[in-house]
Amino acid sequence: MSMDFKDYEAANPVITPGSTSYFSAPSLELDPNLFQGRELKPWVRSGILSMLFDHLGTQYADPHKWTHAWLAGSGVSYQWEASRTPGDLDCLVGIDYVKFRESNPDYIGFSNQEIAAEFNEGFNLYLMPNTSNWEGYELTYYVNPQSDIRDINPYAAYDLTADLWTVEPDINPQPPYSRAWEHNAERDREMGEELVNRYHNALNELKSTVNPAYRANAERKLQNAIEQAVAFYDSIHTGRKTAFSKTGSGYSDYNNYRWQAGKRSGVVQALKSIKDTKTNIDAKRQLELYGTELPNASTLVRRSLRGK
Repeated sequence: MSMDFKDYEAANPVITPGSTSYFSAPSLELDPNLFQGRELKPWVRSGILSMLFDHLGTQYADPHKWTHAWLAGSGVSYQWEASRTPGDLDCLVGIDYVKFRESNPDYIGFSNQEIAAEFNEGFNLYLMPNTSNWEGYELTYYVNPQSDIRDINPYAAYDLTADLWTVEPDINPQPPYSRAWEHNAERDREMGEELVNRYHNALNELKSTVNPAYRANAERKLQNAIEQAVAFYDSIHTGRKTAFSKTGSGYSDYNNYRWQAGKRSGVVQALKSIKDTKTNIDAKRQLELYGTELPNASTLVRRSLRGK
C-alpha cells in the first residue's frame, strides 16, 4: 500500500525544550491538592481505588484478594511543582499472582509477565481514557510483573491499600551528574535532531514527487527515517524501564537521567510523536485491510491459552 504523506504530516515532530521535575528544585511541601501534610487526602485515595476496582471487577473475579496499589513517581515527591498541566500521577498495581490464578483459573497457564500485559492492555483500553484529566491530573494505571513496589526502586511510593508510605519521599533529592552523562545527553539531542530532520526531509521529498520510481524511493527514505526514530525512542524508553527494575538504581540510574534529559531537550517528545503517528497509521491500515485492528503476537498467545 502506497504511503499517503498526509497521514505522516500529523506527527510534525519539533524538538522543543520541555520541563521535567527531575531537574527542578524540591518544594518545601508535598502537593497540597493531594496531601494534608504527609498524609494522602481520603478523597484522593478512595477515588483512585474505586476506579481501579470498578474496572477490575468487570474483568476478573475477587480483585480485592490479589490487588495492591500504590501512588508513585514525582507526583508524590517533593519535586511535584514542575509537573506539566495536567499533573502526572501514577498508580502502580501489584498482583499476588498465586491468589489471582486461584480466583481466575482461566489464567493458570499464563506467566506473570503475560498476566501483567493483559492488565495493562485493559487499563489502556477501558480505564485510562476516563482518567486523562482526573481532578487536574493525568492518572495512569500500570502493572509491573513484580508484585512489590520496592523492587522497581521508585522515587516515592504511597501505599493506597494500607494508607501509609512504603517508600518515603526525599525532601532534598540529589540527581547524580557527571560530565560523561551530560556529554551523552548532548549526543542524544544531536541524534534526535538528525532523525527529526531526516523525517521532515523525506516527507517533503515524498510530497513533491510525482514520478512513480522517484516516489517509491522517497517512500523508502521516509520509512527508514520512521524506523530509525522509533528505534532510538525505544532504546531510551526501554532503558528507563530498566532503571526502575530489580537490576536498576531507580532515581539515580543513568537510564533515568537519560530519559529525563531527553524530556528536557525535547528529543523524547519529538521522537514519541513519530512513533505514535506510526502506531495510528498502522492501526488505520489494518482496519482498512481486515476490518479490524490486528492484535499483537502476545495477545494472540494469551487468547489461544484461554481458548478465545
